[in-house]
Amino acid sequence: MTLHFTLQASDLPCVCSAEFETLMDVLNSFISIGNVLVSAFLMDDDGTRIDLPVKAFDGLPIAGCMQNLTINYQYLLNTKSRA
Repeated sequence: MTLHFTLQASDLPCVCSAEFETLMDVLNSFISIGNVLVSAFLMDDDGTRIDLPVKAFDGLPIAGCMQNLTINYQYLLNTKSRA
């Protein structure tokens, strides 16, 4: 998965590739130091584009919250399959 984004202070788009949670933290780290996000989207390996809501990025880390959500989701799936 690749993150493509543009910041207000830069004429060049930025691109980075990593795990989803890491990409979200990278984007938030740019916002946390005062950059203004103009646009952002993810591109998966199949070429599917997912536009990201610019206002959702507030500069706070998100990876830990996403990991906790994943753990809870997997727990619920396992609990349901046993019922």
